[in-house]
Amino acid sequence: MPVVALIGRPNVGKSSLFNRLVGGRQAITHETAGTTRDANYGRITWNGKPMMLVDTAGLIGSGRHGSSHDELAAAVQEQVGAITGVADVFIVVIDASTMVTAEDQLVARLARKSGKPAVLALNKIDAAADSPLEAPERLGITPLVAVSAIHGRGTGDLLDAVAAAIAPTATRVPDEPVITLALLGRPNVGKSSLINAVAGKQQAIVAAQAGTTRDVGSVDLRYHDQTIRLLDTAGLRRRGRIERGIEQYASLRTLAAIAQADVCAVIMDATEPSVAGDQHIAGQVLEAGKGLILVMNKWDAVHKETGTQERLTRQLVRDFAFAHWAPLVYTSATHGLNVTQLLELTRQIAATRAHTIPTAQLNRRIETLVAKHPPAGLKNRQPKIKYATQTGTNPPTFTLFTSYPDTIHFSYVRYLENGLREAFGFEGTPINIQFRSKRS
Repeated sequence: MPVVALIGRPNVGKSSLFNRLVGGRQAITHETAGTTRDANYGRITWNGKPMMLVDTAGLIGSGRHGSSHDELAAAVQEQVGAITGVADVFIVVIDASTMVTAEDQLVARLARKSGKPAVLALNKIDAAADSPLEAPERLGITPLVAVSAIHGRGTGDLLDAVAAAIAPTATRVPDEPVITLALLGRPNVGKSSLINAVAGKQQAIVAAQAGTTRDVGSVDLRYHDQTIRLLDTAGLRRRGRIERGIEQYASLRTLAAIAQADVCAVIMDATEPSVAGDQHIAGQVLEAGKGLILVMNKWDAVHKETGTQERLTRQLVRDFAFAHWAPLVYTSATHGLNVTQLLELTRQIAATRAHTIPTAQLNRRIETLVAKHPPAGLKNRQPKIKYATQTGTNPPTFTLFTSYPDTIHFSYVRYLENGLREAFGFEGTPINIQFRSKRS
């Protein structure tokens, strides 16, 4: 998934433009320069091209408070240098209601030096009627697109230009589908060591220092006549603990890898099991609708007594109750313990996610569940489920036609989900249950 980064000096409207493009108020906006400090990201699709849109902080905010020009340029170079190796396309945002500043020129120059495609967004064009922008062409970035983040003017043209700048993907249709498994986790839990153990050779650099992996590496393996692509990602930390610069944008690459993957394995350190960060990463996988495997790595480093694994398993079941359907594997990259089981589970989960339940079987199961426990409803509004059909795969999605769909309680949705899992499996994948009015 290509990464598209919005860059520019502070207070040119990057966050407002980001919110407009992703279709929601995801980034905090304020007239005070420098409001954005952490990068925001959003996945969008335009003209059939998915992309990861990134809203970055103002690149030269610190230089506006008395720093020398050299320090200003160094600050810009440091931040832009952190994202040039990550971003595939830049949207250079400038304020169309003011003159081009030296800061705009610095940002544009460094974007050009990166060698990556760039689009110049002339924002706040609605406020530029009486004071037109002076010579934006001298920034040397084309195409130029006039936009208004506040009113939405020109945003479609901007996305057209960005989509055109994205390098086309290979058009060759593979002989067989490739299953993609992303290895996720906090820094230094052994993701790179595990991918080396699965591959059977040195594929990723490993070191005792946390954060060695900063980009997403991949390796293709053949397992039971099936190609499985392993993605080795950078360690994800809690958002507030992610350092500015290279680590910040490496984390964005990891989030893009989740979007690319069919199945994600959340790798945990058995010597420090099930911290909040592990649960947060699993939650991101669920939000993306991907398959999930929980992996307890470094099992060889744990001092074991009678019942150690059983106690830890019970703890993990409690901590990951929101993903109770995810299989749990104990591994040791050092000794090769259960590493091939990851490939077997990946293959099984991918098949489960693509499986379609015959409509007749699905309706019989729903009728049995409803007869055993009908939905409660509210007062005189009693929902009655009439018909069910599977409307999607990857993840499996089911649509139930009913009266008063807005009265269905989330606990009843969970009851139906458990009933479907009991009958049809769906191990390792979330499932979606949607309710639609029978009249529609």
